[in-house]
Amino acid sequence: MAHCYQHWCPYPSAYEHNIVEIGSILFSRQTNYLVLSILGEGTFGKVVKCVRLKDNKTVAVKVIKKEEDYYDCVEDEIQALLKLKNLDPEICNVVQIHAAFFDRGYFCFVFEYLDKSLFDYMVENDFRPLPLEGIRLIVQQLAVALQSLRSVGLTHCDIKLDNIMLVDHEKQPFRIKLIDFGLADVASSIPQGSVIQALSYRSPEVLLGLPLTEAVDMWSLGCVVGELHLGDRLFDGNNEYDMVNEEHCGTIRSTSESMLDAGIKTNQYFKKSLCPWNRSWKLKTQLRTAGHKLLDSLDDILSAFRTKGCENPDLSLLVDLLKKMLDLDPATRITPAQLLHNMVF
Repeated sequence: MAHCYQHWCPYPSAYEHNIVEIGSILFSRQTNYLVLSILGEGTFGKVVKCVRLKDNKTVAVKVIKKEEDYYDCVEDEIQALLKLKNLDPEICNVVQIHAAFFDRGYFCFVFEYLDKSLFDYMVENDFRPLPLEGIRLIVQQLAVALQSLRSVGLTHCDIKLDNIMLVDHEKQPFRIKLIDFGLADVASSIPQGSVIQALSYRSPEVLLGLPLTEAVDMWSLGCVVGELHLGDRLFDGNNEYDMVNEEHCGTIRSTSESMLDAGIKTNQYFKKSLCPWNRSWKLKTQLRTAGHKLLDSLDDILSAFRTKGCENPDLSLLVDLLKKMLDLDPATRITPAQLLHNMVF
């Protein structure tokens, strides 16, 4: 996980300029880049569509904001991207990085230009559920990506629809690549109790403050699968209490006492019974904020999508796989290798 500390910038005068505007030029030693459009903007900076002037190739450039607080985050991302260079982006289904450079106080990462995110695709299609075959293709590719990340010691830590890109949906339907490695890290090095992952994709071990493993990515992938199939988020909470309530006492249930005992944040959401003969954890009473509960259990997917009373064996297999991906215990949650072996729906 990126740790952002104060870092002195050697070019303070560069802070007076905004180099990320449509029509502006980004300068590197090898070539220059003309900014064509703004693709997105987040906490750390912007992603812009550019043309690489030496060969007129269209690329995407991630430009990190020039504030001092972000510089150590950039260094962590550079380390993650260096590990990605050991992977074949076409085989491993991760975005290809072309170059990195520093321009007038800004850090710039040059990536291959991809079509659109799964989130944008779902928005364009009014969040209509994807066909099972499309979901199968996406899950298979992401399982390969997660297995590949494990091979170089990385955990993505931010799997969500926004960070899964369609390569060229018109020519290659549901061909995807994983992007945005700004939070990628060695799971065992992430301090216990750290907050990672978008809220709706946040794993129970993160919520409870347990030691983290690569399994956090599989949980998020399960949330993605549910969202693609239902056209809505599996877990829709506005805060961590809502998420704990849904994950541990609603759709999934059955959190082990040992997990709750080990969590350094468990007492934020649960209280332990004072009865000497029953020292179990109980969820604290708290008003739930705005949001909606989509399912009472994952098995509800079967009844919700049953057609004319007929069973759908492929859907049953998907639900079975989803249960393994959303296993509350990270130690028994399905791994990417096991997921690939079980891709039968």
